[in-house]
Amino acid sequence: MAPPQNAHFLEIAESLKPVLTRTPSPPLRIITVEPDASQLLGWRAVDAGSLADIAKLEEGDSVILDFGGHRAGYFSFDLVDVLSGPEPADAPARLRLVFGEVLNDVAESFEPYNGWLSKSWLPEEVINIDLLPQHVEMPRRYAFRYVKVTVVSTSQRFAVKLENCLATAVSSAPRENPKTLVFPTNLNLSAADEALFLKIDNVALETLRNCMQTVYEDGPRRDMRLWIGDLRLQALSSYCTFKDYKLVKRCLYLFAAMPFNEAGLLCACVYEKPVPRFGGNVIVDYSMLFGVTLLDYVVASQDFETGRDLYAIALKQFELHLVNVSPTSLLYEVPEGKSWHFIDWQESLDRTTAIHSVLIFGLKAMQSLAQILDLPAPSLSTPHFSQPESSVASLVEGLIAAAREHMYDSAQGVFVSGDKRQVSWASQAWAVIAGIPSSKEEGVRALRTAYEDPEAVGGTTPYLHHYLCEAFIVAGLDDLALGHIKSYWGSMVEAGAATFFEAWDPKKPTFSPYGDLHVNSFCHAWSCTPSLLLRQLGAK
Repeated sequence: MAPPQNAHFLEIAESLKPVLTRTPSPPLRIITVEPDASQLLGWRAVDAGSLADIAKLEEGDSVILDFGGHRAGYFSFDLVDVLSGPEPADAPARLRLVFGEVLNDVAESFEPYNGWLSKSWLPEEVINIDLLPQHVEMPRRYAFRYVKVTVVSTSQRFAVKLENCLATAVSSAPRENPKTLVFPTNLNLSAADEALFLKIDNVALETLRNCMQTVYEDGPRRDMRLWIGDLRLQALSSYCTFKDYKLVKRCLYLFAAMPFNEAGLLCACVYEKPVPRFGGNVIVDYSMLFGVTLLDYVVASQDFETGRDLYAIALKQFELHLVNVSPTSLLYEVPEGKSWHFIDWQESLDRTTAIHSVLIFGLKAMQSLAQILDLPAPSLSTPHFSQPESSVASLVEGLIAAAREHMYDSAQGVFVSGDKRQVSWASQAWAVIAGIPSSKEEGVRALRTAYEDPEAVGGTTPYLHHYLCEAFIVAGLDDLALGHIKSYWGSMVEAGAATFFEAWDPKKPTFSPYGDLHVNSFCHAWSCTPSLLLRQLGAK
């Protein structure tokens, strides 16, 4: 059973609900799709003219509309009967519509479906149109660039024709992008690289825009809800682009209003529709990042009132998670199978060092937030330690010392994780972001060593790849950050991305953490951060 909601916080959140802008556009062309082994996702589009060129569609015929860019919105069209004789249409027209973010959606069958997420997420509809001609407005919101319309059934008396097709995009973000980036000369970019980075920035902005609805959604295709981990990266990207502080504030209050339990532990996600409801799950690292997200917001917006409102809730997360810190070693111990520690979807990843580092990063954020808000230095109840209460400052000092003693391998020059002393990008990235290395040189060496090690465990999502780049920037490795943006997000552009994907491994382009590519989201919040990273690297 969900704990009681905070009505006051929900009232604040509701007062900040934005009005969505609506932008209609017709398809640019129709296409056919052909297999192409040279393409990362295995398909290429072939121009097939315009919809006006098609006189009629008979039973079994299909057409693929290409709107030229990604839309989060609605689809409408006129369906006109094309009679074969003097008699009127004597049966409904049955259509199958598939909404594609990438060509694979409209080129491949969804059967057999091998995913472990609900099959109802697959972007397809079968509809019957009883009376023709008819204006049809699809009631659901979709995420798409392509729409494949197949005539499943008519009758011998009539065929059909599609007219006045429209995609109406909705978003709380402005339709206009910020001014075009200008790159500083010290980056020494070629003209081709500048063009690619501009493309990457535009795709990232479109990703962010299409996830900016009445909350910062994780993805307009799936899950269409609000997650703490995604929110932080969306908010940071928005602060330097669309500058929508109110939407971030709304999301923070929604999380605070609907905790997971009566102890005050925050949910990893919340639902806003049909009415606000708690998400029913907890991701440990996400709840630790709530305070970081609150600090980011207060610094960007200078909204100290919200900071004070939510400070205690943010601090409470660490008190609840300190039970997993050993009172003797001061190491965070990931409990086997008892709670969800995310970091990335990489199955082989040992998360111990990364989670320990997120804990430190979050506690440091609470120290900074207390200073900014002119509050007393924070302390936490620690009944399982030797003293009933500990200052956050002393906890941070002890956690860093423990990490340096037990998690740093001086011979290899890297941070290791778990009993098998795994070397991973995640461990290095989060350790550097948390400020664990004893010197800048030590952090640089750890990042470079793991990044160049073919045996090191990498990542499968733009979420972890963002934090890798963030760590590069923290360590002063701007060249590696820029190069990684080019190789990772640039490979999505090469794959035809109109928006950036939820999961992506250029070496395994059809990878899905859910067991089936067709249930992946191809416009996903946590992948929008090149717009942030490029600006942090000096682009204006």
